[in-house]
Amino acid sequence: MTYKRLIAFDFDDTLCHTPKPEEGKIIWKEKTGTDWPYGGWWGRAESINPEVFDVQLNPWVYKKYLEAVSDQDNYVILATGRLKKVPNMLKHVETILNNHNLSFDEIHLNWGGDTYNFKTKLFEEKIEELGVKEFILYDDRQEHLVKFEEWSKTIDCEITMIDVVNREIKKNY
Repeated sequence: MTYKRLIAFDFDDTLCHTPKPEEGKIIWKEKTGTDWPYGGWWGRAESINPEVFDVQLNPWVYKKYLEAVSDQDNYVILATGRLKKVPNMLKHVETILNNHNLSFDEIHLNWGGDTYNFKTKLFEEKIEELGVKEFILYDDRQEHLVKFEEWSKTIDCEITMIDVVNREIKKNY
C-alpha cells in the first residue's frame, strides 16, 4: 500500500493524560497503600500501570487521531519517549490504548537514549521507508517542538508540527 502522509502522535500529555509524578505518587499511595518505592517516574512502567491509574485521553488530540485513522492515505504511528527495555512498559501502553479502542499502524517506544534523538531518527526512517511527502507530528514538549522545527528544515518532506498544549500549527515546506 502507498501512503501520502505519515502522522505521529506522542503518548504522554499529548494523546493521553498520564499522571505526572506529583499527582501520580498520591494516587499510587491511595490505591496501593504504600509510598512510591522508586526514585524516578517516567522510566518506570508502574507510573502508567492501568490497574492503578485511570489514564484518560486528551479529547482534542483524540479527535485528531480519529480524523487521521479514518483516511486510508495516512500511516499513523505512536512514538513515545517511554523506554522499550523497561519490563511491562509496552504492555501498559498497549493496555491503555486498547482500553480506549485506539489502534495504530505501529507503536514505537524509545529504544534508548535521548527522546528527541530517538524520535527524529525514527521519523526519518519511516519517511524514507514509506516514501511519504508529508509528515504530521502531534507533541506537547515545548523544548522538543523548537528542535523539531529546526530538524524539519533538513528533511525533504512537507512537515506540520502541532503543539498540542497551545494548539498551534507550524509548517515547513
